[in-house]
Amino acid sequence: MPSSRRPLSTSEQAVLDHLDTYVETTADDEGISQTGAVTYLSEQGITRADADELVEQLLLKGYLYEVDDELRIPPRI
Repeated sequence: MPSSRRPLSTSEQAVLDHLDTYVETTADDEGISQTGAVTYLSEQGITRADADELVEQLLLKGYLYEVDDELRIPPRI
């Protein structure tokens, strides 16, 4: 069965990969705040405005979701 999610742009995929690495390397299994994600991405060389927009797009497309003000990455199939 094909995925119902909309395809990612190259930039969105790069941001998702960065966030996946960030979540994997944090000490706990909790999500990260949207502000924390944007800060981390800006440390990776992405402008804050672009990072904010790309995180928002990932949320809208279902590649990220928010629970109690924390971003989560659903399992990738």
